Amino acid sequence: MKCAWWLLCSFIFFTASSAFATDIILDKQVSRLQFIPFEYIAQPLTPEQAKTSNEWQAASSQNLNLGMRYKVAWLRVKLINKEQNELASLLSIDNPLLDKVSVYHYQQNKTLLFKEIGDALPLKNRQIKNESLLVKLVLPPQSNSTLLLRVENQAGLRVPLSLWQSDEYLKYKSKFNLLYGLLVGFILSLALTSFVLFGFSRKHYFALCGSVLVTLWLLLIYLYGFGYRYFHPSLPSLQQLAIPSMLLVTSCLFKPLFEQLRTYSFKQIDKVHTGCNYLVFISLFVACWFPTPVFVSYSLSISLLLMLLHSTIIALHIKHSRNQPLNALLIGAIIYAASLVYLNIVVFNLFNLDSRSLPFMFISFLLCSLSLSFATIRHFIIERDAQIALQQAQIAQNEAQDVLLQERLALQEQARQDLESNIEERTFELQVTLRELEEKNRALELLNMEDPLTKVKNRRYFDKKLVMDLRRSRREQTPLGIIMLDIDHFKVINDNYGHLIGDQTIRAVADIIKSHLKRPLDEVARYGGEEFVVLLPNTPISGALEIAESIKQSIMNTTITIANSDIKFTISAGVYSAIAEDTNNPGLFTDCADKALYHAKQNGRNRVISFPILD
Repeated sequence: MKCAWWLLCSFIFFTASSAFATDIILDKQVSRLQFIPFEYIAQPLTPEQAKTSNEWQAASSQNLNLGMRYKVAWLRVKLINKEQNELASLLSIDNPLLDKVSVYHYQQNKTLLFKEIGDALPLKNRQIKNESLLVKLVLPPQSNSTLLLRVENQAGLRVPLSLWQSDEYLKYKSKFNLLYGLLVGFILSLALTSFVLFGFSRKHYFALCGSVLVTLWLLLIYLYGFGYRYFHPSLPSLQQLAIPSMLLVTSCLFKPLFEQLRTYSFKQIDKVHTGCNYLVFISLFVACWFPTPVFVSYSLSISLLLMLLHSTIIALHIKHSRNQPLNALLIGAIIYAASLVYLNIVVFNLFNLDSRSLPFMFISFLLCSLSLSFATIRHFIIERDAQIALQQAQIAQNEAQDVLLQERLALQEQARQDLESNIEERTFELQVTLRELEEKNRALELLNMEDPLTKVKNRRYFDKKLVMDLRRSRREQTPLGIIMLDIDHFKVINDNYGHLIGDQTIRAVADIIKSHLKRPLDEVARYGGEEFVVLLPNTPISGALEIAESIKQSIMNTTITIANSDIKFTISAGVYSAIAEDTNNPGLFTDCADKALYHAKQNGRNRVISFPILD
C-alpha cells in the first residue's frame, strides 16, 4: 500500500514538473510545436533586468493572456539543439495585433538575434514580410540558448507562441490561407452581390446589407493582419483605429437595415432605439481620440450593448408580426453579438480560452453574413410576391371593368348612332342658318365701317386703322403720313343752299379725295361733319404735302352745278408725318395734323400747312 502511494505521488510530481518545464529540445524530427512551454514576467523590465530576474513564473495555460491588466510582459523560452549542425526554426507569434514584440535570442552572454516587430511598427521592420509575426531563429549546433520576448500591447496582452520548420509552416500557411481566402472571398462575394442587387432594384436594404458584409470582411482582414500588410504597411497607426471603429460601425448599421425590413413600428421604443444608435455612431468620432486602451474597451463594450439592444427590439417586432426576414436578421444579430462576447472574453481575459487563431470569428462572421443575405433576399422575394399578387388582383379587377365597359360602350354606340342621325339633320339646318347669319354679319360689319353719306370709311374704322398703321410704322421704322381736311365756309353753303346741297358737297369732296389715293393701303375716312382724314402709310412729309396740295388744287378747280346753281368751294389741310414711337398714344398724330389744320384756317384758309408749324 505504501508503494502504491509512493508511485502515485511520484507520478503527480513528474506530471506537474513536466507541465511547467520551459526547456524545448529540438532536432530535425520536430517539425512543429504549437504549444510551447514558457515562463513570463508581467513587469516593464529592461533586457538586463529580465535576464537576471528571479521572478519568472511558469505559464498556467498553453497561451499567455493577461487581458487589459498589463501592457508589457516578458516571456522566456529555453531552446536545446541536439543536432550536430545548425538548426533553423521559425518562431510564430500567433497574434498579429500586438503593438510591439522585441525578440532577444542569446547563448550565454552572446546575442544571436535582436529584432523588433509588431503592428505599431512599419512592415519593413519585419524580418519576414508577412501578415503574421514571424522570426527566423538559427540555433547553434549542440547548444542551449535562451529566447526572451518583450511584448507590448495597449489593447489586451495575448501571446500564443509556436515553433515551426520552414517547410512545415509553408504547408500549414498554404492550407490556412486557402481556407481563409475562400471564407473572406465568399463574404466579399455576398457583399458585392448585395450591391449589384441594389443597383438593379434600388432597394436600400441591399446597400445596407452590403455595407454590413463589407465591414465584416474588413474585420476579418484586419483581425488576421492582412489589412495592415496590404492597405497601409507604412501607416501602422491606422491599425489601432481600424478594428474598434469597424466594430462600432457594424453594430450601428444593423439599425437602418432593421428599419428597412420591419413591417410594424413601435413609435416610442423606436425613437429611443434610433437615438441610442445615433448617439453611439456620433460617439465614435469622439472616442477615436481617446487613448487606445480606452477606445478598445469602449468599442467592445458599447458594440455588445448596442447589439443586445438591437436583438431585443427585433425580437419585440417578431413577437408582434412574425416573418422570415426579421427572423434571419435576429439570428444574424445574435451571432454577431456572440462574436462580440467572444472578443470581450479574449481581450479582457474573462475566461481561459484557447484564442490562438480565433476560429470562432471565422464561423460567426460567415453565419452572420449568410443570415443577413438571406434576410434581405427573402424580404425582396416577399415584396415581389406581394407586388405580383397586387398586380394580378388589379388585372382581374381591370378585366371585370373591361367587361362592364364593353357593355356600356355597346349601349353608348347605339345611343351615338341615334344621336348622330339627329345631329346630322340639325347640323344641316344649323349650317344653312350660320351661312345666312355670316352674310348678314358681313353686310352689317361693312355698314359699321362705312359712312352712309359719302360711302367712304367712317370714324370707327379710322380709329382702328390708325392703331394698326402706327404699329406697322414702329415695326418697320417707316413714316406714317396723316392729312386732316376741312371744307372752308361750309356753314355758309348750308345756310345759302340748304342741307341737301351741303350733303352733296360733302359727297363730292369725298369722291375727289378718293380719286387722288392710288395705293391699296392709302385710306380716306370721314372724320366728322365736313372734316376728312387721310392715312398714308410709308409716306414722308414731302409726299403727304404733295398729295394734300393736289387734293386742294383739284377741289379749288371743281365747280358743282346743282339746280342751275354753280357752287365753288375750297378746303384747308393740316399734314403730319413721322415714324411712330408710342403706339399707345394714337391721338398724337391726329392732334398734330389738327393743329396744322387749325393754323391753316387761322391764316386765310384754302391752304396746306404741315406740322411742326414754321412761322
